[in-house]
Amino acid sequence: MMARLRWASALLGLLLVSIFLGSLTGIGCGKSSTGPFLVENLTIQPAKVQPNEVISITVSVTNTHNTWGIYNLVLQINGVREAEKQANVNAGATQDVSFSVTREDPGRYSVFINGLSSSFIVVAPPPKP
Repeated sequence: MMARLRWASALLGLLLVSIFLGSLTGIGCGKSSTGPFLVENLTIQPAKVQPNEVISITVSVTNTHNTWGIYNLVLQINGVREAEKQANVNAGATQDVSFSVTREDPGRYSVFINGLSSSFIVVAPPPKP
């Protein structure tokens, strides 16, 4: 019984340390003005493209904490994980993080990055004469 109690106590301590370290590095933190990181200013350039034209998707990550930290960003397009990047941000600083994507098929594509959403459109190519 005592061994189980010690094991449970050790496991709880490890969990609390993991949660604390995760909050410092931004792991598991969504868009939040009260947490150590703030993700904002999702821009998509250009918002309307021809098939296979490069699209730049950018967000700004601000570290509101008093120490340097790492924030993990996940780009999803139409609900599918497309790419991941890390922002290494000094205390009080803001860093822009960009992703480049292309799409071949015409249509509207939904973009989601850590709590922010927008979209872009791939238009059908003009008919050949």
